[in-house]
Amino acid sequence: MPFILYSQSELTLQKAIERTLQNNYNIRIVKKDVQIADNNLSYGNSGFLPSLDLSGTYKLSGEDTETKTEDQTYPGEDNRSKSLNGSVSLGWTLFDGFAMFARYDKFEDIKKLNEITLQLEIESRLQELFDTFYQIVMVKENIQLLEETLKFSQERVDFLKSSNIYGASTGTEVLIAEVDYNNDFSTLKRQNVSLNTALNKLKYIMGETNDENFEITSTIEINDLDEYSKLKDLAFERNSTIRQAIANRKISELDEKLIEAAYYPNIKVSASYSNSQNTSDKGFILESSNIGYNASINASWNIFDGFKTSIADENAKINTEKQDIYIQNIRAVIAMNLKTNYDAFTDLIEILALENQNLETAKESFERSKSMFKYGSINALELRQSQVNLLEAKQRIANLKYEIKTYETAILMLTGQLGG
Repeated sequence: MPFILYSQSELTLQKAIERTLQNNYNIRIVKKDVQIADNNLSYGNSGFLPSLDLSGTYKLSGEDTETKTEDQTYPGEDNRSKSLNGSVSLGWTLFDGFAMFARYDKFEDIKKLNEITLQLEIESRLQELFDTFYQIVMVKENIQLLEETLKFSQERVDFLKSSNIYGASTGTEVLIAEVDYNNDFSTLKRQNVSLNTALNKLKYIMGETNDENFEITSTIEINDLDEYSKLKDLAFERNSTIRQAIANRKISELDEKLIEAAYYPNIKVSASYSNSQNTSDKGFILESSNIGYNASINASWNIFDGFKTSIADENAKINTEKQDIYIQNIRAVIAMNLKTNYDAFTDLIEILALENQNLETAKESFERSKSMFKYGSINALELRQSQVNLLEAKQRIANLKYEIKTYETAILMLTGQLGG
């Protein structure tokens, strides 16, 4: 029984890419990190700009004092007082051992790192999209092959049943044909399950939340690749994982500068202006006011901190050296993965050519077997074997194309060509 998909729209690979770039959850999350890094990149956040504080206080109080002696009691009188204070203060770090410059550069490199991380996330999700998309193409092709096989299996059952009526075939042959038909039908249903699973995964990758079904009619086309040496150079230049490691190393260098800023003095200026008004109903002073300003410059220089700064500086240098080793390791891993995928790609291309030759042989053998079966030269089991040989030859080609495409996609990602 054929698989039926009630589709509402045709989905091409380009449309799937556009939806993934716009709606994929992981990509959207990393984009937020880029926005945060962009917000952090500012002169104020790096310490270049001054701070300005404004404060004010309004206070209202009342007192009722009563005095008692041995002779008599002196009642008190209500005393109400009010006070209003306001001030504005300015603080500005003029020099902090170049830490503000290093801090700004670090925020800038963190932004670049997040952009590279976004690019890596896009490439990863697109690789996942391509693999799933072409898996659907492969499964649909296998379903079509199984539908054709199932149709012939049904014809074989019908033929043997008719032949059995006239004694040209046995009941056992009919039963075997029916078992073969059921096996083909079961295999077809399993492929339907695989197709639905892949379609649901594709929807998730594209960030789709509706129940819309898609009709995918694409085919798997194998593209030619450059020679390995060119691809290796391209990978070392554009691979996002390598670029990410290099960006982290630059940040480690800036961490060194931030620590080394402690070796220099700090110079800060501050200024303030204040105004206060006080009034009282009773007492010697009924009203007072105070208006004034002050300014100062402060310089500080840490002479000795128990070697804490020097230890932190040494550790930062070691961390930078560690980043160098990590970059070398990443390059080696990328080169290894690229060589593995490239060798597999080229070997499978050769195998695909052989399988195409086998397919032509299997087609010719099956046509001959059908003719010989009709004339009684071979039995039903031999016809079935010829049918299975043709089906497997076609399936091997469909599966092989998908496998080659996954290696091609992996190579594109390793060489930084997948995300554009």
